[in-house]
Amino acid sequence: MHHLSLVTLLLLSFIFSQSAIAAARTTKSWKAICPVSGTPVLSSDVLDPDHLGSVVKRFWNPDGQEDLDSGETMGFNPKMTIEANYPTTYPWSARNAEQLSRLHPNRTGLYFREHVLNPMMYPWNAIGRVFFKRFRRDRGGWCTGSLVGRNLMLTASHCFPWGYGSSRWMRFVPGFHNDTEPYGSSYVSKCRGVKNTFNVTGIDYIICHLCKPLGDFTGWLGTKWWADDTPYMNRSWHSSGYPIDALQGKGQMLLSDIKLTEVDNHGTQGKELETHVFASPGWSGGPMWDYIDGNPKIVGVCSGGEKDCSEQVGGCTGLENTGNYHDVSAGGKLMTDLVLYGMANWEGRDSRV
Repeated sequence: MHHLSLVTLLLLSFIFSQSAIAAARTTKSWKAICPVSGTPVLSSDVLDPDHLGSVVKRFWNPDGQEDLDSGETMGFNPKMTIEANYPTTYPWSARNAEQLSRLHPNRTGLYFREHVLNPMMYPWNAIGRVFFKRFRRDRGGWCTGSLVGRNLMLTASHCFPWGYGSSRWMRFVPGFHNDTEPYGSSYVSKCRGVKNTFNVTGIDYIICHLCKPLGDFTGWLGTKWWADDTPYMNRSWHSSGYPIDALQGKGQMLLSDIKLTEVDNHGTQGKELETHVFASPGWSGGPMWDYIDGNPKIVGVCSGGEKDCSEQVGGCTGLENTGNYHDVSAGGKLMTDLVLYGMANWEGRDSRV
C-alpha cells in the first residue's frame, strides 16, 4: 500500500469537478435497496483493511484451513458456447506513436491499442463504462467495470464516491459503444470493499449491486486467484478499458499479450499485479483477464500507476528519480471473496421497494 506522499499516482478514474468538496458522509446500510423509479441512495459496506481475514467470509475453507492455493467464480455465456470468442478490432495509435514508443519503450501500451468494434459479443459485452457523480453540481466522470454476476459489477474502489452525501450515484452501461447503450443500463445501489480514494494498492476493488440483472442478457465473467505468484507470471493477459485519450472514452480499448513484470503481495488477501504502463484516465476498474480452461476469468482490476522507487524502504524522496513508472492491477483472494459475497447476499434478490 503506497500513500500519496510516497509515490506519484496516476489516478485512472476520469473526474471533472467544478465545485468544492461536499460534506463527507458515508451512508451505512446493510440492504441493497432500489426504488421502483428514480435514482437509488448509493450506500456502502466498508471493510477494515487491517482485519480482512476476520471480516471476509471464508468461502474457500469451511473447515477453517488456511493453506488454500486458489479459488474462482464461474462466468456465464448466454449463448452457451465454450470456444473462446475474439472480437473485430481496429488498430488505434496515439499521435506521434512511433516516436513516443522509441523514447519510452516501456509505455508502448499508451501508444498502440486495439479498438473493439463489436462489444456486443461475449465477454466483451459484459465490460462497460461506470458513470458517476459525487454531488449535485458535479460534472461527473467515469471508470470501467465488469459484470461478474447477473446483477453484480466489479470495479476499482477509488471509483466509488466515498465520503459524499445522498446526491452521489453510479450507473453501469455494459457494452458501451459510441454513446450507445445496447443493453440499457443500471444504477448501483450498494458497493462493498476497502475504502480507497487515491492509493494504488493490491486491494483496490469493490463489488457493486446493480438494480437491474443486466447479466441475464450479456452474461458475465468469472474471477480467479492463486496464492502462488507463478500462475500470474507464466502467462499473458488482456486488459480492457474506456480511456479518455482514445476516442474520448467512447470506445472499448483492448491491450493483449500483457506480461507481468512483478507480483507483490498485499497482506494475505490482495496482490499487486505490476506491468509496463498501458492505462490512462478512464481505464480504472478495467479487468485484467484471460481465457482460463476455456472460460474468461478476471485476475485483477486496474488500479493506477506508480514509480518503482515507491516499493523501496522510505519510498520516493526528493526529486530523485530512482525508477520507471509501472501500472498496477489489483487482484488476489479478496477480489474473488467479494464476488462470492455478492452472489450469496445480493444475487437473485428482489431489492426494489
